[in-house]
Amino acid sequence: MSSIAYQRFMKRWEEVTDLPPQSLGPLTGVYKWCTKRFKVMPWPWFIGVSIVIAIGIYIILGSAISYLVTLLQRGF
Repeated sequence: MSSIAYQRFMKRWEEVTDLPPQSLGPLTGVYKWCTKRFKVMPWPWFIGVSIVIAIGIYIILGSAISYLVTLLQRGF
């Protein structure tokens, strides 16, 4: 009797744990390329993206960024 329950459990276990590879259509190659490098060393990516975002905000807001930073510091 326990053998039948075990067999059903194992069948269900295989259904749940067997996941197909992710597919994003034409962007699948780009996704796999980015995630492969991001999983190995994420910190250089964090630093690079942070610098790009900071430069982008500076370009958009100019010197008003110091006012924004002051406002956010007062909020916390």
